[in-house]
Amino acid sequence: MQESRTGSMISQQWIKETRAYFLEVLRATNFPELSGQGAREPEVEYPEWLIMLIGVMAGKCKEKTDVGIHRLSTRYWQDLSKVRRANRWSRC
Repeated sequence: MQESRTGSMISQQWIKETRAYFLEVLRATNFPELSGQGAREPEVEYPEWLIMLIGVMAGKCKEKTDVGIHRLSTRYWQDLSKVRRANRWSRC
């Protein structure tokens, strides 16, 4: 059985740097914040930028399966999810 390579192309440092750059780009482009109202759920749990960042991370790692993306995001969750709700982008 082949050993899993999930996350072998990234590090915690890469996550932190990419997250900071990603949020900077969203601020510069005035990316709209979602209202949080969904069709099925009364409120969205995670901001859209966080889901997009996980997608970028999965692309970097060439992860193709949903299980692999889940494993990858839980492995780096502490660095990915430093969400502060006080101000839209300024303190993320």
